[in-house]
Amino acid sequence: LPLSDMFAAGGPGQIRGFLPSGVGPRSSRGGPRTPGGDALGGDLFYAATAAASAPLPRSLGALRSNGGRAFGFVNGGTCVSTTAGGGGGAASLLSPNLWGWVANSTRLSVGCGLSLGTPLGRFEATYAVPVRYGPRDARRSVQLGFGFSFG
Repeated sequence: LPLSDMFAAGGPGQIRGFLPSGVGPRSSRGGPRTPGGDALGGDLFYAATAAASAPLPRSLGALRSNGGRAFGFVNGGTCVSTTAGGGGGAASLLSPNLWGWVANSTRLSVGCGLSLGTPLGRFEATYAVPVRYGPRDARRSVQLGFGFSFG
């Protein structure tokens, strides 16, 4: 597949604690700002989140009145290439070996954060600790995210 058709995983919108495109197949080299090598992408990925949130305390009135919330989360997911590194190609998508490989390559992070509603969308600041990661993953514990609202 062309690089533009590949999936990428990581970042505040998918797997917190990792840089965008920080999870998955990587080249052997990258630029000076690319830890672990340039991201190559994969043809199979998933991301999952479990989170719990609560309104901020009344003592933080201005933040609370704008929808401020504290939250905790667990993020998990991975990005793999089924045509390299043991996957075996699209014909093997039903293979137990592929799904075992996907499960074994799953990355996990836990953390907490603050979110705030703005007129343009949701702003969030998070601190995540990757607890399961690969040796070449690009990680970042402190992240900021912004989600735009349309409609």
